[in-house]
Amino acid sequence: MKKIVPSVDVRLRQNQRMAVFGRMRMAEWIEMPEREFAREIERLEKTPLFRKLYFGETGRGGAIRRQRWTRGRLAGAAEINERVMANGGERVMVEERLAERSEIMRKIQAMGQQDFERYFLYAPEALSLTEIARRTQISEEDVRAISDFLLEVGAEAEFSVLPKTASGVNYYCVARLSVDEGEPGFEFFSPHWARGLYQVRYDLLEELKSGMATDELKKLPGLLKRLETINLRQSTMFRVFETVAKVQAGYLQNREDELKKPVSLRMLARRLDLAPSTICRALAGRSVRLPWGKEVPLIELLPGRRRQLRLILAHWLKEDASPSDASLAERLRTEQGIAVSRRTVNAVRHEVAPLDTLGIRRYTSLGASPQFRRDSR
Repeated sequence: MKKIVPSVDVRLRQNQRMAVFGRMRMAEWIEMPEREFAREIERLEKTPLFRKLYFGETGRGGAIRRQRWTRGRLAGAAEINERVMANGGERVMVEERLAERSEIMRKIQAMGQQDFERYFLYAPEALSLTEIARRTQISEEDVRAISDFLLEVGAEAEFSVLPKTASGVNYYCVARLSVDEGEPGFEFFSPHWARGLYQVRYDLLEELKSGMATDELKKLPGLLKRLETINLRQSTMFRVFETVAKVQAGYLQNREDELKKPVSLRMLARRLDLAPSTICRALAGRSVRLPWGKEVPLIELLPGRRRQLRLILAHWLKEDASPSDASLAERLRTEQGIAVSRRTVNAVRHEVAPLDTLGIRRYTSLGASPQFRRDSR
């Protein structure tokens, strides 16, 4: 019987459908609320196969490690608790969860923050369960219990003091931002963000395969695909967060609203080679804590050009109303990096003019239509 081979066109259409399906699946992962995402990680990391690959065997480390973000770390427990208290006690506090396991807390305190971060939080080395227990001088059972605790904190906690959106969506505060010499830093409020990406050691994985059961070998491709999906989701979102922080470094360092750079979703998408819808999903429902303590939705760090022009020109014209439109356009270009025409400057200038020649005071809020009222004084 003659074998039928699919045509090139059919294969191309199949590949295109798979690509579309892959993009749709990734959109779902990016849009997934952080609390639900943390539960996905908890379910994954508590499977026997993941633990076998993570902790390895006696005398041989695991094939899965963590690769933390550059300039990223977990915020201190005291700061996390401060944010939890602001939510009326509805969120999970780190000390309270640890108090439920007083013996584990005693051992965590005894090992110190450095060893806790090294062997449990970031875990950059491929160490077996036995080796971690030996180095920290606790039992293998306690090593598992502390690992489970980190997963539970991420799955149960949401750190935000912002009210719900009009559609009833809660914000999730990803991190506190900082800027040092133009480079952004992130203090994450949840372990699943602070720990970074999964890193698979395929050389060690091949060695571990020899000791796997048939059922484990069948599950292995699905687990590796899951890790890739999680890594792609996290790296995509982190690129968005990092780029936004870099673009607004001047504002984050000086706390002056007029230093914000006007950035549209489309502009950011082009810069990162992503779809605007991906950027929108990454920002939706997420907030950050600014260096001076204020929490804002991430979208506020992407002001529109017209809005920012109003803000800057209102500030400049308040100091000196005499410059020409052309000189203001040149100043916008050189000082703010905003290229606009003289005509645009003239239009915005009239929107923010504090007083017209008829003695009518003009009150204009950002983004609103001009409103007039007769000066009563």
